[in-house]
Amino acid sequence: MKAMAAFSTFVSTVTALTTVAVLGLTAGCGEVGAGGASRPARGEGKNELDAVRVLGSARLVHAELGAHEVPGFRVERAAAGAAGNGRPRTERVACRALAEALGSEPRPAPYATVVTTFARLGKGGERAGFEGLMGMIRLSSYEGDGAGATVRGLRDAASSCADGFRMRTGEGVPQEFSAVRVLPAGVPSGLGDEAVALRLENAAERAPSLITAVRSGRTLAMFFATSLSDPEGVEVPAAVLRAQMAKLSAPRVASPVPPSASVPAESGEAEDAAGA
Repeated sequence: MKAMAAFSTFVSTVTALTTVAVLGLTAGCGEVGAGGASRPARGEGKNELDAVRVLGSARLVHAELGAHEVPGFRVERAAAGAAGNGRPRTERVACRALAEALGSEPRPAPYATVVTTFARLGKGGERAGFEGLMGMIRLSSYEGDGAGATVRGLRDAASSCADGFRMRTGEGVPQEFSAVRVLPAGVPSGLGDEAVALRLENAAERAPSLITAVRSGRTLAMFFATSLSDPEGVEVPAAVLRAQMAKLSAPRVASPVPPSASVPAESGEAEDAAGA
């Protein structure tokens, strides 16, 4: 599809984003209260976290947005490596969480991951084609505190790398960001247990890369977005954020069974049978 091709081109051009999260698109601080882009985690003791079960791929698939589920947008399923192959690298240790979020091998490694892309439709809907806003959503589940550690890593890296950083994509392509900014109103109030929203300014491209990460229990939703036609007005749409987090909380998704060493999460059949 043309939107997917354009998105892939964007990702390759910008940084082969994977997480950016858009940056997950094709290729992700400070503490802010209600309506802020970054919120501290709600208190979660070790016992509480251990009681949260891990979603496998079969469950995450149920949380994917449908093609026409968000009015005004087209959503498509994508391959896990749509955001770029391999792990981006940077010599600035403090910025590694940001660089790695834009690749296909994030750390900590997730237990399971599914990826979709989205594009804003023109005023005439499908027949009018797509506007410049394109993005990616990466849903990942983690064992232990991987989801929370990812959000904290992005928040800390944004603070340390406000002046930008250089990196190489997983394919070895040089990429430079001139600045990293926290978006104080990038996440609607009440979504998830904690969240962070960032804007990465591309030194060589007009289009910035947005990364928004929202954690819900042990599952992390990363939204990546960019706009070639309106770089100043680019956003991770609130409608997409709300729809995705609501879908992730739906009963069919939110009542999983614990991961089993004998049944890989990627297969999904046993997991769905247990949750039926």
